[in-house]
Amino acid sequence: MGTRRFFNLQPLMETYGCRYLFETGTGIGDGVQFASYYHFERIWSVEIHPDIAATARERFEGDDRIRILNETSEQALANVLPGVDPGKPILFWLDAHFPGADFGLAAYQDEPDMDRRLPLQRELELIARLRRPCRDVILIDDLRIYEDGPFEQGAMPDFAQTLPPHLRNIDFVLRRPWSETQDLQRFHQHTGYLVLAPRRAER
Repeated sequence: MGTRRFFNLQPLMETYGCRYLFETGTGIGDGVQFASYYHFERIWSVEIHPDIAATARERFEGDDRIRILNETSEQALANVLPGVDPGKPILFWLDAHFPGADFGLAAYQDEPDMDRRLPLQRELELIARLRRPCRDVILIDDLRIYEDGPFEQGAMPDFAQTLPPHLRNIDFVLRRPWSETQDLQRFHQHTGYLVLAPRRAER
């Protein structure tokens, strides 16, 4: 598990004009708390577990910018993104994987639906379809799920690796439309990060 605090969000907001933040995987809400220190106009955070979502709503009920959504990340993206002007960039934090496992509510293998267990590819497909042309910044956590590398916290543990070997790659990130509009950076700190940011010509 990574942390939003690895990134200084202010330069991303200033360089790319990000006015909104959308994260998948609220958890205890530390990511929302970190984002709230910045001047985002709206912060959406998605949590699939009702009890965790309810606790987060209570924690942030005093901040009118924050919306905690209790649904799947696909549902939330499909519901929220059509209402956001594509000309107003969003900073995405995509961290929705292994629902409940980080909190002892489920084992890593418990969710049989691959798109719910590891929804990153579907999330990116939705963003690509609903945010054309994409001027958004996308931060992706836990790169070690998808590929090997010199990660600070080591390789993905065998007990937690539920992705079949033939799917352990980021080909779905490297192909169109992302290859045409975004630059990609890898970071091996913690459990690994990917950053997709608009190319200079696209800004």
